[in-house]
Amino acid sequence: MSEINETPLEDGSVTTDTEEVPQYVLVDEVVSALTNPPSGEEGVVMDLKDQLQRAADEFDKRSAEAFGRALVESLCEDPSDVRRLEALLILGLAHPSILELYHVSLANEGRRLCILLENQGDLERARGMLEMLNTRVPDDRDLQQDLSSMMRRCGDVTELVDRCLRRAEEAVEKGTPMDAIPWLQEVLLHDQSRRDVARMIRDLRYQEMEDQVQNRKRNRVLGVLVLVSMVLGGFVVREFQIKGAYDNLPQAVLDNRASIDARAQGIDELIASHRLWVGMFGLVQERNDLHLNSERLGAEEAAQARVLKEAALERSAKAEKLRLEAIDAVMGNNYGKAKELFETALSLGAQDWPRRERILANIAAIDDLLQGRK
Repeated sequence: MSEINETPLEDGSVTTDTEEVPQYVLVDEVVSALTNPPSGEEGVVMDLKDQLQRAADEFDKRSAEAFGRALVESLCEDPSDVRRLEALLILGLAHPSILELYHVSLANEGRRLCILLENQGDLERARGMLEMLNTRVPDDRDLQQDLSSMMRRCGDVTELVDRCLRRAEEAVEKGTPMDAIPWLQEVLLHDQSRRDVARMIRDLRYQEMEDQVQNRKRNRVLGVLVLVSMVLGGFVVREFQIKGAYDNLPQAVLDNRASIDARAQGIDELIASHRLWVGMFGLVQERNDLHLNSERLGAEEAAQARVLKEAALERSAKAEKLRLEAIDAVMGNNYGKAKELFETALSLGAQDWPRRERILANIAAIDDLLQGRK
């Protein structure tokens, strides 16, 4: 069997190293390390608080993780082993991150351990564990009910009543008086002679009803004020919102049709989304002026496009005429004139003129021919 080697540190804590062996071999030693008294103190009975303090002080995070892994693996094989489950919970209470690492629910496994302990007749240990769990998980109602039931079975009615009264008082101090009522009702369940508790329940419910009535009245008054404010201020707020939207419209640039159309479209959308407001008719007039200006610029652009198209057609026709004259010059062996005519035709032709590549080839051929004659 491998050993658990405990090495004392400077602060008095102990770090535990384990050899590379299967973890199940260490389980019994892990249980002993967590639940038994230290060596040299045999026969001393350690309560839960002492065990937690020892687990927190003597075992570092690395050791706690190794212990937790060994205990979880062993409990997967035998979930009803009380000592191993108790050791795991002691470890988890001392090092909460261990239970989170292995996805173990402290509340659920704690309740299961307490049931197993009670079935074995060890009520004291079961109750101690429940009390500790209630301290660590104070909002778990199942744990609270389990502890109350155990105290009732043990005949500790007075202590149970005091505990419920403390919980009720804490709820009232937190500003959640309705959470105190279940605790007070539990007091009456155990001691029906407590007329003061019944009166407290009645007062809390009455106060809750009074608060609800006052809240309803206050809400009605606030609702009326809000409605009046909306009616009186609605128009003003709406005007400011519309003016803000108008101010954010794109500005129209003179002789820029795209900017004019963008502003006109913005005004159209503003008019369509808001009906009847102060200043609306001024925007309608501005929109009409923008449309007229856009139409004027469109007509001018169309006329200019026609002029440019006609000029391009004229240049294209002239370039074609010069190309044909250049071909005639080549046929007449007048290569210098042919080259000049070809170059002039290129300068007049468009960049996508289908004849361009052929003319360039002809010019190159003429240059080669003239160079050969030299």
